[in-house]
Amino acid sequence: MTSPPDSTEQRYLDELLAAMRGPCEATFPAYPVADTLPELKFPSDTPSAPTPSFLSERFEKEFRTTLLIHHYFLKAPLARNSFEAAFVRAARAGGHDIQKAPEGQRFWDIEMDGQRISLKSTSAKNLRVGSLHISKLCEAAWIQDARSASHRERNTKRLFAEYTATVDAIIQLRLFTKKAFYEMVRIPTSVLAQVADVPRVEFAPEGPSIGIPVGQDPPDFTLKLDRSDAKVTLARIDKRVCTVEGTWRLAPQTPR
Repeated sequence: MTSPPDSTEQRYLDELLAAMRGPCEATFPAYPVADTLPELKFPSDTPSAPTPSFLSERFEKEFRTTLLIHHYFLKAPLARNSFEAAFVRAARAGGHDIQKAPEGQRFWDIEMDGQRISLKSTSAKNLRVGSLHISKLCEAAWIQDARSASHRERNTKRLFAEYTATVDAIIQLRLFTKKAFYEMVRIPTSVLAQVADVPRVEFAPEGPSIGIPVGQDPPDFTLKLDRSDAKVTLARIDKRVCTVEGTWRLAPQTPR
């Protein structure tokens, strides 16, 4: 027979329940109808919906609960902890088939219903509302050895051809810390396929920073080859080419 909780356990249970019921204003820009119904309804809740999504009532409730526990109970923003674990838990609660990436896979983290996804999170102080930044899309040791435009062009285009053929989407959770505002954004990897059209001359600098499409202002994104850390960076990703799946505004944290 399970004994009743002692005073310490009861205090934790009370605090945990209070956290799970903490203030949270959620919106779903891509599915505005979900904000107006008594019960959340997303495309994946309706078999006849024209635009399927991983978002569902069960996914959102599970993810929001984890978010609230981290924010109000643990006082540790989810963006600084295990976003992947929270996403996987919510996806499984939503009925999705989830497979973890095999050891050593450098491009994607999970496979959800056959779609390979890279999960990213950030709580950088310099986050911008209208654009995204991925400090490390992936590592690329050859960047430090490349000494010619042709070498950088060839290897970069080969890398992005492999990446876009392997990964279906990047999902980034962004935390604007001072506002306690979380935003989940989906970046389609089809946007990155534009790297194939970049002229060789753009790869002439040893550490090129290329706005893509070349000549467009603002670009859809800026590609950077970082020689110091041998990594590929995506900067100034225009949020207009992405999909904001959901936002969660919580109350700012107070010292515990």
